[in-house]
Amino acid sequence: MAGYLEMRNITKKFSGNVVLDNVNFSVDKGQVHALIGENGSGKTTLMNILAGLYTPDKGEIFINGEKVTIDSPIKAQNLGISMIHQELRVFPDLTVAENIFIKREPLKKAVPLPVIDWVEAYRETERYLKCFNLNINPRVPVGYLSYGQQRFVEIIKAISCKADLLIMDETTSALTEKEIQMLFETIREIKKLGVTVIYITHRLGEVKQIADAVTVLRDGKVVCSSNADKMNMNEIVQVMAGRKIEDRYPKIKVKMGGEVLRVQNLNYEGILHNINLDLRKGEILGIAGLSGAGRKTLAKVLFGINTPFDGTITINGKKFNSITTRTAMNNGLCYVAGTGTEESLIKQLSVARNITITNLKRVSRAGLLMPAMEAEFAADYLERLEISAEHDDIADTLSGGKQKKVALAKWLFNNARILIMDEPTAGIDIGSKVDIYNIINELVLSGASVIMISSDFAELSGMCDRVAVMYNGEIIKILNKDEISSEKILFYAAGGSERDL
Repeated sequence: MAGYLEMRNITKKFSGNVVLDNVNFSVDKGQVHALIGENGSGKTTLMNILAGLYTPDKGEIFINGEKVTIDSPIKAQNLGISMIHQELRVFPDLTVAENIFIKREPLKKAVPLPVIDWVEAYRETERYLKCFNLNINPRVPVGYLSYGQQRFVEIIKAISCKADLLIMDETTSALTEKEIQMLFETIREIKKLGVTVIYITHRLGEVKQIADAVTVLRDGKVVCSSNADKMNMNEIVQVMAGRKIEDRYPKIKVKMGGEVLRVQNLNYEGILHNINLDLRKGEILGIAGLSGAGRKTLAKVLFGINTPFDGTITINGKKFNSITTRTAMNNGLCYVAGTGTEESLIKQLSVARNITITNLKRVSRAGLLMPAMEAEFAADYLERLEISAEHDDIADTLSGGKQKKVALAKWLFNNARILIMDEPTAGIDIGSKVDIYNIINELVLSGASVIMISSDFAELSGMCDRVAVMYNGEIIKILNKDEISSEKILFYAAGGSERDL
């Protein structure tokens, strides 16, 4: 049935900023409809309205041709709408069955009051798990499950609510490739049950795999809506970004200078083994490896978070047998953490305070913070990094891409010249990724050096001058520019050696 869901002229403002501008969005019954767009385009806000978390300032919602008012999550649930959010929302100490049926536990009659029928709850949970071919014990606390398994528990919870419409917001962002394929198979099974799925994603390859239709939002407006099989990847990228992106990895040639960092025979707590590498002025050095290879540990050792270590680290000719974060910072080295932005930003503080926090002396006089000076510096970095935000905005209100830029700005404010960037573009859209790459280009042009740790091997291939590949805590291969490819990186990251070639 066409027009199962229609959202007409939806408008939403936050603090005077228009987030959604007369959005018209429709979904056919039984479709998997992908909703895509850059960070801050309004995707999640639109779906939060549909799920009853926000109310629109203007507009109407129709389900099966009937106008409905959705002013709470309970009202949405009663209309058969469930939403799985980007952040996990499970209770780790409760069992799988308890999470699935929380506040909806089956009851059996008893005197004087009804009691929870746990036998029925566990039986129903087992039925759902079997239906989706999931080998999970319903009596195990959810906290003992893998991240991917916890995601599937959330999906079953939504389905058990008799959902007719399931909204999935970036549900694959931390799943393994195997779990992603399991998720897609689960979505196909859900479709067979007649459930409609709205699928929010940044991963454009997923759109071609799973979606029947696609709608693109840009700056709070619908700019394209089409059958998925009628759009290719390049067209989607162009429509999303509002500009033609000829090269997703705009690497520029930089004449490199002398050595700025050398690591010799570094060992750390049985995790890192005999690490040797060097970094030159103006170079982008990639660090590749699969999960558990030791990449993040290496970054934290270099920045003085993980200590003590055996071996030596030389920064701009100064040799160190031990390093603290203060030593690293004083020598121009920084660590831009990559898992979300929780490690990089204090999200409850303003943008200005997050930028200046690495060097408050620069915005102080006689030991007193000078708010006007802080605001002036912050405004300068917002302009330089093209961050469309105000200095007094709270960091938590920014999109993921803008938060990444603010996290980078705080280290530039401290005059960092050696930047260790851990997953610098993870979880952000293509346009924001290109912005980050261009900032990196400007940094190396100015003589800074970058160590880029990334799980995106195409990103490393496109942006790096060399790539050091780690396996089981060791650097087993350093690829020069003319040797770098995603295939070669994966080969060595999986433990391949020269004799296997």
